[in-house]
Amino acid sequence: MTAARTETITADGIAHGGEAVGRLADGKACFVAHAIPGETVVVAVEDERKRFARGTAVEVVEPSPHRVTPPCPHFGPGRCGGCRLQHISPAHQAVLLRRIVTEQLERIARLEDPPVAETVRPHGGDGLGYRNRARFTPDGSGHLGFHRAASHEVEPVATCPLLEPAAQAAREAAGDTWQGVDAVVVRSDADGHRSIEVHPGDDPLPPLTPHAPDTALIGTDGPVALRGDPRLREQVGEVSLRVSPTVFFQPSRAGASALTDLVRTEAAVRTGERVLDAYAGVGLFGAALAADGGRVTAVEGDPLATEDALVNLPADAEVITAPVPEAVAELAQDGERFGVVVLDPPRKGAGPESVVALADRCDRTLVYVSCDPAALARDTRALIDHGWRLARATPVDQFTHSAHVEIVARFERPA
Repeated sequence: MTAARTETITADGIAHGGEAVGRLADGKACFVAHAIPGETVVVAVEDERKRFARGTAVEVVEPSPHRVTPPCPHFGPGRCGGCRLQHISPAHQAVLLRRIVTEQLERIARLEDPPVAETVRPHGGDGLGYRNRARFTPDGSGHLGFHRAASHEVEPVATCPLLEPAAQAAREAAGDTWQGVDAVVVRSDADGHRSIEVHPGDDPLPPLTPHAPDTALIGTDGPVALRGDPRLREQVGEVSLRVSPTVFFQPSRAGASALTDLVRTEAAVRTGERVLDAYAGVGLFGAALAADGGRVTAVEGDPLATEDALVNLPADAEVITAPVPEAVAELAQDGERFGVVVLDPPRKGAGPESVVALADRCDRTLVYVSCDPAALARDTRALIDHGWRLARATPVDQFTHSAHVEIVARFERPA
């Protein structure tokens, strides 16, 4: 195999995926893993295309003052791909995340000087020990780990410093005898209860006896509780939430709390005001806005999630189990309107057609919770073209040490 050629460059930008960006001698943009904007590094150019190249920093010539020693031994070139920014101080990670959000809104939404607030840091400090959920993949020997960066190979990981103690205990309880299984998900809740979700492959499940008896074991081909209570309980502020196995919930309790606080602030629900909670999940935002006096209609396509939402939301809330576009079309047909619309779509975003349809049901304020700056920027452009105004976008560093960022954006209908 031919060794990658090397070149010395100075990085001056940051890409959506967390790579630093510089230019090669021929002027071509190069995305560089394990570098920081402002650094001069020797980059091994591993993937060169007509318009850009990708590489990895193999030597730091002039380090950034924000460079730190990574807290995890699995972090580094060719190692675990779960974290991309452990070489950067958490405080500066937050600065870079704001820059990413701003640049996506400038480039894709075509906004000049977009109103992006300072990044909220729910974890503070070293940004470790916050995750209540992690999805592990077994290697060929059954050892659990995470995929290496840009690879299908698995880096065995017995201890992940991002996991909260109960989730790490679930990882230890899971052991390393998972040959033939597609994935193993460990979860923990606000009470310290933990569970192991087994995503089976084509082979029979491995023996269950080695796993800790105080950890719920769940087969996801159903899902079916193989042992123990499969449901978890989360606490976000004053709101208690039931979360069933395989149902999505934010992987950071502190992050969920920060998002909820921002949604409540931006929505500023008035007593008795109708609220549409789209892509509602188990009712995280809907429950909080109901506590603020809103009359909530929650729409969610996952029937397991809406079973939880029926428990988590007040009795007078309406819960609709249907894909959001389908439900919104029916609400429009019935002439239903809402003072506030909140949406928290999957990573791909709502899409221009759906976000405009939601905006058409909204009389006052639309709050968009996004986990992808590019998707948010695309849907922002659609809303602006439809007459709405982006009032504020607040990044939330919910996934410290990764390049992922959540954003809570408030849109207003012009008077």
